[in-house]
Amino acid sequence: MLFTLEPLPAAEGDCLLLHWGTAAQPKLAVIDGGPGTIWETSLLPRLEEIVDSRDLQQLAIDLVMVSHVDNDHIVGVKKLFRRLKTEIVQALPASHRLFAVRRLWHNTFNDVLDDAIDSYYQTLTAGLQANVGGAPNPLLEASLARAYQDRHGTGAEEAADVAHDVALILAGHGEARELRDSHAFLRNAGQIAPLNSPFEKDGQPTLITTEGNSAPLVFAGLTIKVIGPQEAEIKALQAEFDAFVQTRGLTVEAMLAAYSDTSVPNLSSIVCLVEKDGKRILLTGDARGDKIRKGLEDADLLVGGKLFVDVLKVPHHGSDRNLAKDFFDMVIADTYVLSGNGKHGNPERVTLEWLTGSRKPDHNYTIVLTYPVAEIDIGRKKDALQHHRSWVPAEHSLASLVAELRLQGHQFTLVEGAPFKIELGDETADW
Repeated sequence: MLFTLEPLPAAEGDCLLLHWGTAAQPKLAVIDGGPGTIWETSLLPRLEEIVDSRDLQQLAIDLVMVSHVDNDHIVGVKKLFRRLKTEIVQALPASHRLFAVRRLWHNTFNDVLDDAIDSYYQTLTAGLQANVGGAPNPLLEASLARAYQDRHGTGAEEAADVAHDVALILAGHGEARELRDSHAFLRNAGQIAPLNSPFEKDGQPTLITTEGNSAPLVFAGLTIKVIGPQEAEIKALQAEFDAFVQTRGLTVEAMLAAYSDTSVPNLSSIVCLVEKDGKRILLTGDARGDKIRKGLEDADLLVGGKLFVDVLKVPHHGSDRNLAKDFFDMVIADTYVLSGNGKHGNPERVTLEWLTGSRKPDHNYTIVLTYPVAEIDIGRKKDALQHHRSWVPAEHSLASLVAELRLQGHQFTLVEGAPFKIELGDETADW
């Protein structure tokens, strides 16, 4: 049995490969694609390596899942689908196409917030396009910051932080629009299954939520239980957004800066428990810890208030904004994956303090970081200084925390740098 999770280096984002099935007939899922140039530097080279190692003419990707539309999760997937679409437009013979994607799971902003977000996105002026090269447009960020500061009278630093978050939402929406359109093109060409299939309602594709998914889905030999998002929360977000845009006569820049609910994409994160032959992986996107708890409680998955899994993809790159200490008391894993390179301070030192504090020093478990600790600390220090926070290595660095924990006798294994294969089956992904 093959069941392997492979985190890839994805800068400040997420990019994971899931291998399952058998070594002779493996299946593959791509879970998020990272930001910016991660497609070119990480995801594409790894997929090409798999093709070469397995001596394939074409690599079948059984599932691509975008946990949510944040820019640091979706750009690589958008570029993969752009390539698939371009190959068909250019009439490239099927035998010359290196990749074939069977299905896409993706809760688009249009589904989450109805078409209102689309109309507002389209009113952006040509000079304020939402993204440039897969990153938020700095001109848009500056416009958002000015609008937010004028409306709320805040300081420049707070306005800049809000503007960056909102610009990420808009940039992610731009990527999601292109991904949605590429999927529709591939679907019309008969190259891919309906969006989010087999999730459907009244015979039509639907959002992937907990609604109507009380029973686990069996997909290609995997058992998948949807933990989030909650249908009721998606509807509440839709109502809140619609009410906001209908009752305020604001420009798009001012409206979005004032609204600035960066929880929209995070609350819509697809969270799922993936199981194969008794081994379990909890995939969390950027979901909030309290929302994951609610999903686990509703699914009756907590035993004595706890869930034991083989692998936990720690939410939101180990940010302390989405988690609290009790999350790690609730979800206990053999392996914890934290994807981040220090940008925005992630993974945060306090998150690792919570994680290790939930375990006894003699516990054997593994922490996987997608970059070396020293490299992460460089990014975290830069972020702290940019936001005028102090940086004392003994108090703030991950390196000093790890050293302290070793002195205290903690025996966890620390993996520094991806890609790294977390092998859960009796067969291994030797490619």
